[in-house]
Amino acid sequence: MATSISKDKAIYVGINVKEFTHDVIIPTDRSAIISGPVTIPNITINGTLNAINDLNITTNLAIGTNGQLNLTG
Repeated sequence: MATSISKDKAIYVGINVKEFTHDVIIPTDRSAIISGPVTIPNITINGTLNAINDLNITTNLAIGTNGQLNLTG
């Protein structure tokens, strides 16, 4: 019988569009990178988000107790 192994996703945001229609959530103990210019309605950061270039959040930015946002550029 074949065995299936589940793998975590290494990239939450890879090649991205310039405007997101859905929210972005970075879970605890995860990191992600996003490259702008980009517009996102809501971002919840419980892990680490590295944002490069322009980041526009139209509604709400929530950074959890252990969340970290790093802006470059």
